Amino acid sequence: MIIGMRGHDFGRMEPDVLAAAIAEKGFACAQLAFGKAFPQSADAYMTPEALASIRASFEANGVRIPVMGCYISASDKDDAVRDAAKAKFAEALRASVLLGAGCVGTETTHFTFDESEREAAYARLIDFLRAVVPVAEECGAIVGIEPVAVHTLNTPELTRRMLQDVPSDNLKIILDMGNLVRPETCSPEAQADILTRCLECFGEKICALHLKDGVFDENGHWSKRPLGEGFMDWQHLLPRLKAHNESLCVMREEVWPGRAEEERAIIERWMNGEPA
Repeated sequence: MIIGMRGHDFGRMEPDVLAAAIAEKGFACAQLAFGKAFPQSADAYMTPEALASIRASFEANGVRIPVMGCYISASDKDDAVRDAAKAKFAEALRASVLLGAGCVGTETTHFTFDESEREAAYARLIDFLRAVVPVAEECGAIVGIEPVAVHTLNTPELTRRMLQDVPSDNLKIILDMGNLVRPETCSPEAQADILTRCLECFGEKICALHLKDGVFDENGHWSKRPLGEGFMDWQHLLPRLKAHNESLCVMREEVWPGRAEEERAIIERWMNGEPA
């Protein structure tokens, strides 16, 4: 497995400086969200020349780009907002090919409604995907969808249904186990069960992994922690994921810059089933 991080966890830097900083800390891949990682507006980096330059900078530093982040509301109730999301995501898909990114990633909109509205939200997500997946197929890009327990796409089983409803080799899954765990399912046994369900439902479709650690407060809100100081059972989850597909990129989310090298080493030990 290849260990990486989110580019914007180091703050905003010009692409060549950021690529060098990531490589200096020992990471070999990075998720890039232009609007968060770079100092100018995202549009400034979306020209063919700028994309080629970014790609060259990261390649020169030996840093892959498995995910190009595109933050949109894929199942928004507002048709105009969703139409704008389709256009923005399609642009990112085309740009990702020039960037050399493995996929364009997004979540599926925070779900704040009664459960009776889940089907309607899911239908809006399918509408979004049926618009952008053909673009990915046309230009040779990959759509990366991330299920999250509190979003429209909230379970491994619904994720499997999505893949069946929009069958395409260009639609894949970004797996973030931390986003599928809730306060009532944060025991090691519950986490192991969630991973089993994920592998059964879409294991062959996983294109990248996110990794973070944290705790839930008394109100059920997530609070990030350095690796090994939260409840995530990565020491047992990562070896299973490595055995499933050892070529995957695993990207540390919410890396603590001052502990970046230490955390990279922790991830490496966890992958081998060793204690942090």
